[in-house]
Amino acid sequence: MKGFKGLLMLIYLTQSCYGDSFFGEHARGWHWYEPFPILEDQLEQKEEEQKKEEITPLPPKTPSELIKAYREELESRLHKAWVYPTPQNVKAYQVMQKDLTDRSKIFSTVWMQNVFQHPELDHTLKSPVNQQGRHLQIDLEKDRTNKTIQSLSEEFGLFFFFSGDCPYCHQFAPIVKRFSENYGWEVMAISVDGGSLTEFPNAQHDNGLFQAWGIKVLPSLFAVNPKTKEAIPIAYGLTSLDEMENRIMTLIGVKS
Repeated sequence: MKGFKGLLMLIYLTQSCYGDSFFGEHARGWHWYEPFPILEDQLEQKEEEQKKEEITPLPPKTPSELIKAYREELESRLHKAWVYPTPQNVKAYQVMQKDLTDRSKIFSTVWMQNVFQHPELDHTLKSPVNQQGRHLQIDLEKDRTNKTIQSLSEEFGLFFFFSGDCPYCHQFAPIVKRFSENYGWEVMAISVDGGSLTEFPNAQHDNGLFQAWGIKVLPSLFAVNPKTKEAIPIAYGLTSLDEMENRIMTLIGVKS
């Protein structure tokens, strides 16, 4: 009996010890497992860091970054309105699209104000847009082109490659003839098949130059400088007189 009483006493004491902890607070469930308390110095350090983050301002965005963000938002609203065309989504896009239009109008107005106040920014002074000014500019450019091409006749001549059975060559020959008469350029007509042209009865037979230059198209017209041996392609195939003039002014390095 003494041994049994001792065992009961041990069980009672054991229950009493745990009753004040987990078993006595079973209503808290697993909340008894609480984290260790934060030390005061750690808490103060954390608060200081939070204050520092709140006080430190973010660097301002550059204009490029703002435009990028604006464009992305505009596209996002458009995509959303297109996929989900609810009144709210469409309106959200319309509002931003109107804002974009308003900003463009303001930019355009300021642009023109600068042009009116600074004539050096007005490109219409060099390239008129009104009819009278445009016609005058065309006449001046045409006169400049004529004088320039005539002066180039002192340095360049024309090599005209053709074949007697090429209909395009026969159509192109009068144009080459007219060009040479207008600007005083000498023309050496070169027949690659032994054929002839009415406009150039004294055509030369090809001596291998056609193949050496790797020409693939007939008719072909080259501006040639006999002193420097420079050869500049002016026309491949049937080409108008105006196109020949423009190509000469461009390829020989004279800007119209």
